[in-house]
Amino acid sequence: MSSEEKESRKATAVPTAVATESPQSGDENQDEELTIVEEYKLWRKNCRYMYDFISETALTWPSLSIQWVPKGTFENKTKDTKYATLRNILLTTHTSGEDINYLKIASMQVPKSIFPEAEPMTPEEMQTVNSRLKISKKFEQNCEINRARYMPQHPHSVATINGQGDTYVYELDSKMNEEFKTTLVHHKANGFGLSWNPVVTGELLTSSDDNTVALWDYKTQKKEPMLKPTHVYDNHTDIVNDVRWHNFSGNTFGSVSEDKKFVYMDKRVSSPSISTALSDNTSFNTLCFSKFSENLFALGGEDSNVYLYDLRDTSRQLHIMMGHTKPITNVEWDPFHENVVASSSMDRRIILWDINKIGEEQLPDEMEDGVPELLLMHGGHTGGVNDFQFSTEIPWCVASCSDDNIVHVWKVSRKVLEENGEDGYKIDVDVSDLE
Repeated sequence: MSSEEKESRKATAVPTAVATESPQSGDENQDEELTIVEEYKLWRKNCRYMYDFISETALTWPSLSIQWVPKGTFENKTKDTKYATLRNILLTTHTSGEDINYLKIASMQVPKSIFPEAEPMTPEEMQTVNSRLKISKKFEQNCEINRARYMPQHPHSVATINGQGDTYVYELDSKMNEEFKTTLVHHKANGFGLSWNPVVTGELLTSSDDNTVALWDYKTQKKEPMLKPTHVYDNHTDIVNDVRWHNFSGNTFGSVSEDKKFVYMDKRVSSPSISTALSDNTSFNTLCFSKFSENLFALGGEDSNVYLYDLRDTSRQLHIMMGHTKPITNVEWDPFHENVVASSSMDRRIILWDINKIGEEQLPDEMEDGVPELLLMHGGHTGGVNDFQFSTEIPWCVASCSDDNIVHVWKVSRKVLEENGEDGYKIDVDVSDLE
């Protein structure tokens, strides 16, 4: 049996999220572990009320990154069935030096019933769908891979950045084989920021613990074995935790750092448009610009809160969303609903927020469930959530990965949405309403 086949079998084993919790010493840690076990059991009990679909897969090692791959990018050995269609997902490994690290491409059967306008399936029909992930291809690296993202205009181009700052772009063929790998030479320290330009083909941004952001023109030099950045930005004085392109202009991007500053740059000019410390109390780990509003953006704080800001005036936040209890690891805007943003945290939770509900009055019993804008809390992970991504094909469908070695793919129940007024998710957001 090949190593690839072994990995696939391990990855498709029945998930043992509770059992994978590492032994801890001390009464306090034992109590915490017991609480995690109890919370997981309660979550499993309530899954049928919260989701139309939920899949759990236990991996050999935790993945620090996850991303859906667009339909038709790669050819899968397993074909679509009457009740399921194949989709691919990008994953990585973090082995803490105990094994080889890989960029991985996984495949899974997705029930056709969860796609828009699809017919519902009977429980018997659902049983025919094997939704656990199988590893289809692996590409070795010498260090844990922190992020992996495909180029939106050409999904066969996949960029990665790892714990040493090594950055690569893989050119893959339709059968997931490596045709060419370009090394992007600049960063010398651990890197997490990785963002392809959604407007300009082949432009990539990276950021690292070396306090810099690098801009790369991959399109014109993609067949070169080594690539130097077209520009290096040193606007931060500490670790740059994340960098993201704006979704509209193709020229502007933002970055956040341990120096507590948010920097907003236009690649055509040398000085930042915005360079300001947004908080005296916290640094920011991640940011995301709205896909619907040119001015709205969200930041994930080390203090466990999610902050909403307007680019036209960053002197104060529009709103602070409180619901997590540990540092935020990622924020993403829902690709279908302009008023829904999601956040993940080291507290093992992913929260979907409905910003249209900010400021709504609540009954006393509703207050016990959290702030009015808290739409849904995904609490099925038993380790800190490293990354998550919305599906761009299936509304309300999310893939997430965590330190417990578990990958979840889940779709919010229609009943949950109906109870929260699903029609409200089609209303345009006016940023001024949040002020």
